[in-house]
This record gives sequence, structure tokens and C-alpha cells, in this order.
Amino acid sequence: MPIDNHPEMSEAQAALMGLARDFAQSRLAPGAAERDRSGAFPADLYKEAAEHGLLGVNLPERLGGGGLGMLEAALVFEQFARVDGSFSLTAAASVGLTAGHLHRACDDAQAERWIPPLLRGELGAWALTEPGSGSDAAALRCRAERRGDGYTIDGAKMFITQGSVFSVMVLMARTGEGKGGISAFVIEASDAGRESRPIHGKLGMRSSDTAEIVFQGCEIPGGRLLGAEGEGFSQAVATLVEGRFGVGALCCGLGQGALDAALAYAHEREAFGRSIGEFGGIREQLADSAIGLAAGRELVTRAARLLDSGEDAADSAARAKLFASEAALRSCDQSIQIHGGYGYTDEIPAHRFWRDARLLTIGEGTSEILRGVIARSVFA
Repeated sequence: MPIDNHPEMSEAQAALMGLARDFAQSRLAPGAAERDRSGAFPADLYKEAAEHGLLGVNLPERLGGGGLGMLEAALVFEQFARVDGSFSLTAAASVGLTAGHLHRACDDAQAERWIPPLLRGELGAWALTEPGSGSDAAALRCRAERRGDGYTIDGAKMFITQGSVFSVMVLMARTGEGKGGISAFVIEASDAGRESRPIHGKLGMRSSDTAEIVFQGCEIPGGRLLGAEGEGFSQAVATLVEGRFGVGALCCGLGQGALDAALAYAHEREAFGRSIGEFGGIREQLADSAIGLAAGRELVTRAARLLDSGEDAADSAARAKLFASEAALRSCDQSIQIHGGYGYTDEIPAHRFWRDARLLTIGEGTSEILRGVIARSVFA
């Protein structure tokens, strides 16, 4: 079995992975390094991915999705990330978090209004984190005050992927006290009273938009509430479970991309009259990377099966995201080491993969938070 295959993958799943890999290698890879330097997101390629049926493969066909499962979504995210972490992160945030939350919480009319455009290549954003609340999401302060038949939004959000380029955003805001006082709303790009401020100078994921968003008297109609008042926190928690699973898949792709580069270099580079891949120390590093990524895929696969069966996947998704993010970072670091001095330059993709992977031990639950989540299940 090739080292980047998921365990027990069916022929149909292998075909989907092949389609995603071909698209990534032929369309995304050629410009990935330059997009990292410029920070430009390839909106045309994103819409092209949608035309190939690679966005929202796990969402219902009636809404424009593929009607498949979470493992199929993982295969796509992984292949995108294998060449371009920013592109995969954008897809994970738009069709994973945003469309996933909408699918979970919308009524039929809302779903038909907001989800199909995201699966056709428009961008979605998911806004939970604030300047003063990250890991402690229940401490958010952004407020939604009921005014007549609608709501007025005031407050700020921070580090929001697609925060300045979205067409649809799912926003968590406070309508009462405590966790039960958090509600979820839809913000559209045309809504007045919202200012997005792109964040520049990021270490990695540079061609994926990240922004701070400030709301001042942003008025929205009552029909933008998702579910009922007070359900936002529970909706967000469920969405984060799927989000962590998706990040786990993305991490496997980044780590595999770094391993691909290291393998190629180990075959090409010669020292002391032979290729460096013949040296035991190099082989051990490559083996460690391959083992870590294979184990990460096993955890991602387990989480996918639980999600598709409707079982509680919170612990499994936390394990998958934690392990895969740290395995990816090790693989990227080892790839840099194998490349030697060249690995310390931006001419080598391992440099970019490491910077991209570094985010993923922080976003969607820091490693410290996830260890706490896992520990609670261990001691239960």
C-alpha cells in the first residue's frame, strides 16, 4: 500500500483521492511558492476545484455536495495540503467549518440560500475567536442585541480565516449570559456596520486570508439566527469536532508533502560518493516521518467513521488533530534537516510546509487544550 493511502480505502475513494491529487499536482503546485511570497489567493483555481466536485464532497447532493462521507473529505483536504497548505486551509474553513455549521443548524430555506454558493467556490468564514478569547471560547464578548425583528451586532473577532473576503460568515455572538447565552448568526458580505482588517506578516498560510473583524451597529434581520437563541455554543462545539478532524487530514498532507520533498532530495543528493538516502541516519528520519503520518491517518480514519455513523467523535477527533499536527511538524522539521542548508531557504518547499504546519498545533484547539480534552476521556 502506498504510504499516503488511508487504511482500507475503497476503489471509489482511491479514485477520488487520485482526482484530488492530479488537480493539486497539476494546478496548485506550480504557483504555490509564488502565492506564499505574494500572499495572493487563487480564487480562479478555487472555483476550478469546485467545478471538479472537490468542495463539500461530504455534503448532500441536493445542496451541490458529493453526498459522500467524512473520509472522502479528508482525502481531498490532504491532497490539497500536500502541495499548498493555504489552499487546503481555505477549503477546510469554507466548506468544512462554515458550510458544515450551516448544514447542521440551518432550516431548509436557509441551507438552500447559503450552502450551494460555498460549494460553487464562494468563500465562507467561521467567526468564534476574539481578541480576548481563544481557547476559552465561552468567554466571547461580541454581542447581538435584539432590536425589533432583527439584531444589532457589536464587538470584534480575531484571526478569522477568510475574514476579509467572505461572502457568508457564521458568527457566534452573545445574546445572554454563560455558555447558554451564545447564539449563531449569518453575516453577509454586504452587511453594513462591519469592518475587516487583513492580518499581514504571518509566519505561514500566507495566501489564505486572515483578518480581524470589528462590528459597530451591524444590523441583520431575525432570519439570520441559526436555530434558536442560546444554541450557538453547542453548535460551535459540534462544528469544532469536525473542524479538528479536517485539520488532522490537512496535517497529514503537509507532512506528506515535506516527506515527498525529503525523499526526492535523499535520492538526488550525493555525499562521500553515494546518495545521502543510503545513510542510516537519513533513512531513520524518513522512516520516523512515514510512521508518524501513517499513524495520523489511522486516527483520522477512525474519527471519520465515528462522524459518519453519528457517534460521539469528540475524543477521537481531538486525538487525530493533536497527533497529526505534531507528526506533521516533525516531518517538516526532519525534511528541513535532510535538505541541510538548502532547507533553510525558501527555495525548498519544506520551508513553506514547516511554516504552514506550525499554525496547526495552535488553531482549532491548541495542543495543550486537546491534551486536556483527551485526558478527561481517559480519566472518565
